[in-house]
Amino acid sequence: MRHLISQATHVLQDKIRNTPVEYSPKLSKLLGQPIYLKLECLQVTGSFKVRGGFFYLSTLDAAEWKRGVAACSAGNHGLGVAYAGKQLGVPCTVFVPKSVDQSKYDKLIELGAHVKKSEFNGYDDTLEWATEEAEKLNIPLISAFDDEKIIAANGGTLAVEVLSQVPDAVHFVLPTGGGGLSAGFAWHVKEKKPQARITICQLEGCPALQLSLQQNKSMTYMPSIDTLAGGLEGGLGEKCFDILKTRVDEISHIKEEELKEAFRWFLKNHQYLIEPSAAVALASCLYGHTQPRAPTVIVLTGRNVSYATIQQVLGVLS
Repeated sequence: MRHLISQATHVLQDKIRNTPVEYSPKLSKLLGQPIYLKLECLQVTGSFKVRGGFFYLSTLDAAEWKRGVAACSAGNHGLGVAYAGKQLGVPCTVFVPKSVDQSKYDKLIELGAHVKKSEFNGYDDTLEWATEEAEKLNIPLISAFDDEKIIAANGGTLAVEVLSQVPDAVHFVLPTGGGGLSAGFAWHVKEKKPQARITICQLEGCPALQLSLQQNKSMTYMPSIDTLAGGLEGGLGEKCFDILKTRVDEISHIKEEELKEAFRWFLKNHQYLIEPSAAVALASCLYGHTQPRAPTVIVLTGRNVSYATIQQVLGVLS
């Protein structure tokens, strides 16, 4: 993993943004510790997922580029792969759930991806269908999270940036769906700072990591739930669990209304738009699920959210 993170960091240099970290006076006062916000929501595709997509495609040869690639995604992974594909000239097919956020769907089309909607609302059911479809098309399906290259680029390179930007931070609060970001991030941080504290934030209705720890095996499938945070819905990757099971210090489960309120709080107090999947980490701190006791970084992973969803969360009528 160390070599892959180093390789990905080198490849991504000048290809994507080194997103800023911003000190939050309001959160610091509220929580009693220095709180920093890693604004990965300002990334080129609006999400951290472009890190994995770009790095993965960069490792393919010319014949593989010509054949093209596929991705199954609630939106952001597909955007990352599609963006990289457009930059590198690689054809891209993206399979998405029926419930995909409209803004993400529209952006995929704009990037030139061939987008196919499933009959399912849930990610895991869509993934099963997408796997079969990709086999019929004879193109590789790039995992959204359970691949060492994706883990190293999505989470590992992000951790490299954060540690260089906030060297005094010892507590890191991360949203987690399939686990690609949190696994790579936790691996690198624990290598550099064994004393660091890692808090994993998931939806209350989809506690895949907690269930995986209880059963000592990765819960790769989770039933579909009704949530605005589609990026956090679904099971946990096996490779991700192998890393996280020895590197997680705390798990936080967030209610749907809490993430909505965190979304509203952040827009009101920081004037940044984040997507509901990113709001869980903020909600964990605002609602006392995690209590920072040292300089803390909250990772805000994305901003891709449709105008209709914004209206719904804000209670605004069209």
